[in-house]
Amino acid sequence: MKKDQLAFLLGGLTFGILIGVGLFNAISAEPALDATPQNAPVAAPAGQVPRTQVGPSGADGGAPMVREINELKRRLQQDPDDLALLTRLAGIYFDVSMWEQARGYYERAIEIAPADPDLMTDLGTCYRGIRQYDKAVELFEQAHEIDPQHWQSLFNLAVVAVFNTEDYERAQDAVAALEAMNAPAQNLPQLRQALADRLSAPASGGSS
Repeated sequence: MKKDQLAFLLGGLTFGILIGVGLFNAISAEPALDATPQNAPVAAPAGQVPRTQVGPSGADGGAPMVREINELKRRLQQDPDDLALLTRLAGIYFDVSMWEQARGYYERAIEIAPADPDLMTDLGTCYRGIRQYDKAVELFEQAHEIDPQHWQSLFNLAVVAVFNTEDYERAQDAVAALEAMNAPAQNLPQLRQALADRLSAPASGGSS
């Protein structure tokens, strides 16, 4: 599972989206995953793009990322069911908040490994990124059912329940379960406080 997603999820922060903005001209226009030309090479980026963590020791600029994407796609043409290649591609797009692209590769990976709670949680985060919150909740719940000790899926479920769906009863249950299992979630105190603040806030006349 992508550990960085916890910071992105907590409080609905947008820094993950901002990180990926500079790469959209380079790689966001690729065709859908189920289209025939899905493995077409990605154009090299123009101008400066943000630092990424793609490559053996991190890379400055977007060109190394584009090269790796192209290489992974080339290898996928030879072996479309290679789970490691699919999850690596999904992870690259995930890291720059390109949720639609990441979602497609995670879904293909889950077809191969349907009982992997990490993949399912990452896919749920992608759905949260594209504001399909009910689908995100469904995936987090499925991941937790697969592994009841998988605290990441439970934490993300609580985050969506607090900040997106405003399902505070579900959030309370999730937070209580996280505390009962002594989940090593560094942001759990902040999540607990955010939930308490929402519960104590006066009711508004409408929903956001």
